[in-house]
This record gives sequence, structure tokens and C-alpha cells, in this order.
Amino acid sequence: MSGRDYPLTRDEAEHARLAAQAAFWAPEAAALVEHAGLAPGARVADLGCGTLQVCELLARAVGPTGQVIGLDSDAALVARLQGQPPIELRLGNAFATGWPAGWLQAVHARFLAAPAGRLPALVAEMQRLLAPGGMAMLQEPDADSWQPGGANPAWPRLLGLIRAGFRARGGDFDAGLQLADALKAYGFVDVQQRRIVRRLPAGHAYAALPLAFARQLRPLWLAEGLVEVDELDALLAAVEAELAGGAESTSFTLVQCWGRRGRSQAAG
Repeated sequence: MSGRDYPLTRDEAEHARLAAQAAFWAPEAAALVEHAGLAPGARVADLGCGTLQVCELLARAVGPTGQVIGLDSDAALVARLQGQPPIELRLGNAFATGWPAGWLQAVHARFLAAPAGRLPALVAEMQRLLAPGGMAMLQEPDADSWQPGGANPAWPRLLGLIRAGFRARGGDFDAGLQLADALKAYGFVDVQQRRIVRRLPAGHAYAALPLAFARQLRPLWLAEGLVEVDELDALLAAVEAELAGGAESTSFTLVQCWGRRGRSQAAG
């Protein structure tokens, strides 16, 4: 995924949002890695590794004799996070890593298909990288449960803009809906899925995620003619007021899906 394709601006604010997002979903990521049952000494990778929280979970799972590779296409982020052993951090393309086929015992990707799209290509690359019996783990959103604060007529319009902004760069904010079918289409077996929605008390920092997305997507929305400035400012003011009103919020649905590469399946 190139910087041009990424719908959000790549800057310090986006890096901070990624770190906050990873911290918020850390318990769910830990449960997924634990479920994978990774063996000590395994070679594993996180594609689109962001601020390395999942890499750290993988490193604990495979122990000091294992190997953890984090791959990301954000050159500034990779440069800033280099030198954090035992993680080997690389700059590259998650959809075409160039790594050897059958090289990994497990591979993970989170919130990568949502901004980048191309879920079939991502799953194909994961299948190619895995040894027979290796585990693929995916985490992506489904926006239908998302509600910042109480009922607000401005929110459906703003959510529509968020979805449209991702689509404008080839992404799909609701990529979580497609994960199980994508894994099965590439021959993965024992495919399982779980869906998680979290309720957020009034004032919870993560409830303001739509406003963070809006700040990052605003240049794209205006450049694409998806909204006028006056309407956008009114939408954001209405959502911000609702968040300040004391109602609880709900997160988008986190869809986790995992499965094993068939033992008789040839690498692509």
C-alpha cells in the first residue's frame, strides 16, 4: 500500500491515533494471539504492523528462540520504530512481500484491508507465506454497530463520509464482513470468527474516534467533492456536542477471523 493509496494523512497525529487504537483493542488482540497457540521458536509476521503492539504479543508467544517480523509501508513510522529487539522491522508492501513461500508458521494483519482494500490479494499473500498448517489471523471492522454518543441525525451522514473516504482510495471500512469467505476461498481450513462490540462510557477517549478520522479524512473529502466545508463543520459540531452530552457510545464491530493453511495445499 503506497502513501498515495492510504486514505488518512500520514503524520504524527495519525501515528498517535494508531497507538491509541492498538491500546484500545489490546485485550482482543492478546486473546487472538493466545488462541493461535503459537509454538516457541516459530517464525511469525505482522503485516501492516503499525506501532508494533501486535508484534510485541507475537514475540511473547514465540519466545526468545522465535522470530518476529513486522512489515509496514509507512517509511517515517518504520524509521522511528527501528531497533526494538526482538522484532525485525521492515519497510515493504504487505500485498507483495517478496519473502520466501512457506516461510512462516503464522501471519497476522489488522485494519489493513479496510484502508487498502484488495482483501483477496492480502489473503493470497498470507497463504503463500505460510507453511502447511500455518495460521492466518485477520482483524477488520464492520461499522454497523458504531454509535458515538446518543442518537444523532448528523452521525449517519458522517459515517457515510468515512465509508466514502475509504472507498475513494480503494478501501472498504466494512472489510470485516468478508474475512471468513476470503479465507475459505483460498483454501484455509478450520476457519473461525468472532465479533466484538465494546460499550464506552461517556467521556471515553476512543468514543471520539470519528472526529479523529474526520480530521485525517477532511483533505480527501474536500478534494473529492464529497462534502462542502459548511456542511462538514456543522456535522462535526453536532457529533462533538453529542459526545459531550453524557451518553455512552458503542464501538464499531471488530471482526476477528482465523484459519489454517491446508496441509495438502500448494503455495500460490
